Amino acid sequence: MARRLAPVLMVQGATSGAGKSLLVTALARWFARRGVRVAPFKAQNMSNHARVAAGGEMGSAQYLQALAAGITPEVRMNPVLLKPEAETKSQVVVLGQADPELSRAPWSERKPRLWPVVRESLRALREEYELVIAEGAGSPAEVNLRSGDIVNMAVAREAGAAVLLVADIDRGGAFAHLWGTWSLLAAEERALVRGFVLNKFRGDAALLAPAPELLERWTGLPTLGVLPYLRHRLPDEDAPLLGTAGSGSGPRVAIVAYPYASNLDEFWPLAELARVELVRDPAALADAELVVLPGSKHTAASARWLEASGMARALSEYAASGRPLLGVCGGLQLLGRAVHDPEGVEGAARGLGLLELETTMDPAKTVRRSRSRFVGLEGYWAALDGLEVTGYEIHHGNSRAAGGTREVMAGGRAFARGNVLGVYLHGLFEEPAVQRALFGRAAAGLEREFERLADALEEHLDMKRIEEMAFSHREPVRRAGAVAPPDPPRLPRLVLYLGGARTGKSAAALERARALGGDAVTFIATAIAGDKEMAARVAAHRAERPAAWETIEEPRDAASALERAKHDVALLDCLTLLVSNLLLADGEAAVREGVEALLAAWRRSGKTLIVVSNEVGMGIVPENALARRYRDLLGWANRTVAEAADEVVLVVAGRQLFLE
Repeated sequence: MARRLAPVLMVQGATSGAGKSLLVTALARWFARRGVRVAPFKAQNMSNHARVAAGGEMGSAQYLQALAAGITPEVRMNPVLLKPEAETKSQVVVLGQADPELSRAPWSERKPRLWPVVRESLRALREEYELVIAEGAGSPAEVNLRSGDIVNMAVAREAGAAVLLVADIDRGGAFAHLWGTWSLLAAEERALVRGFVLNKFRGDAALLAPAPELLERWTGLPTLGVLPYLRHRLPDEDAPLLGTAGSGSGPRVAIVAYPYASNLDEFWPLAELARVELVRDPAALADAELVVLPGSKHTAASARWLEASGMARALSEYAASGRPLLGVCGGLQLLGRAVHDPEGVEGAARGLGLLELETTMDPAKTVRRSRSRFVGLEGYWAALDGLEVTGYEIHHGNSRAAGGTREVMAGGRAFARGNVLGVYLHGLFEEPAVQRALFGRAAAGLEREFERLADALEEHLDMKRIEEMAFSHREPVRRAGAVAPPDPPRLPRLVLYLGGARTGKSAAALERARALGGDAVTFIATAIAGDKEMAARVAAHRAERPAAWETIEEPRDAASALERAKHDVALLDCLTLLVSNLLLADGEAAVREGVEALLAAWRRSGKTLIVVSNEVGMGIVPENALARRYRDLLGWANRTVAEAADEVVLVVAGRQLFLE
């Protein structure tokens, strides 16, 4: 008997940057410390930040998630990696290896060749682990991308995944993003979404009410918790820790952020050990105590930017001052005199000439983990002399030294002249021995941050419910062809609530008006308090309504009342009394004219109108002619409004039945 495949818990985002990667990292550690053998998975990642793992290159985020899960990272966890090289061009890395042919192919032609790789990688992980936590990309509601989707709902449908939809509430619009994303999913995809998570909240979560309750009412899905804005010191694909100068102690480190800068996540320890900043302004080098040229996915483009921006001159002046300068990978190549590209890999470039190096691009990509020792370093870098370090290489091209530049690591992995050092090895600052040698102390390890994230989930999310969702069995949703997006959802503009006496129709209509308009609702009251009993009823109904609502008392001219209403959502309670008032005052013709006028006013207004009415056609035939006439007219009025309505709801004993 074939082994049952492990379930898949999937995190998708209402937007890019919602915090999917961080949430998957935290979930991986939370489940791992409960003894679950868990693996991360992202079918396709787009990033110039990559690590070398078993099999080749993979996205940094999935590499980190594997470490959080306590397992060895491998390329099946990120089978497709796109590394942008230009606005409309990316290198395609498949199962760890660059694929030149696919990189040249149009985007629309890639899915048939990539989807089988994604499916097989996911299946293999599900066979070997007890749980797979998958991460989506961007948003699953991008309807223009659905036909080529291999990373969002295509994965969820394939695995029958339990999907958590996460939104960044710090940016604003989180509830609109969540509801809009859910609304744009096909019915079978909505069925896979199990709940919402609000991320990056600053403040008192109690202030969010009643939005989570309304969202659940609209979608039937719970909000599973509100994560605070978690300040962490983990590597991040978008390097947010490096966005502004650090406020801590230590030297001021400037990292030059030229176009297509890559592997910025390797500098995460500097956020703790130094005052670090990503810079693009040449003036920012003036008071720097260490400058870093990071990797670059397109060295020639970065070289042109250095020259055009004035950064090249600023770097030369900085180096001439004797202060330390480090180039990593593409940064090493930029420090040299020239980059030659006879095979047309990226393009030739003139370097800064701060190291006497000649680099020749090679179509074959070097992808490996390396361990080597520094020898012959001097000046600022003498603290690393003799130190053996471990890192990883991801580069095209090989460099050769001449003149006063020396090879300071075997195999052409590092070169130096005075305080200028270039290394092909990524991950230098992640080595505790390097941290201590250069900064006098080591940064806190990743383990502490993993635990802090898992603790945050425990405190702020309903993890018991999420665990139950993760391990609940769902059948895959497979069908031929792409799942077509639904028609855009349409908010109802006219809703009719019908029911007998005391069935709860008015209460249901009140709740619907509150959901659609909040405090901005106009209540159109048609009752006339002709005696004490009726006056008491009117007072009781008035007490049930929010005090902020506008109330217009108009027993006969409902059309005029709607036109005078200052809010875009109006509730008329009730049509029953409107018909009665018109019939008794002016006869049958007035009833028909009044109802038609109300509908005409509604169509002109653009407002949302909720109408409450009694269903009187299912009882005993009245004994007198006037009562029979009234019953027939109200039946006509209900039918006329229902024909124009977007929704008709019959309320029976407090239960709502939506009528087709």
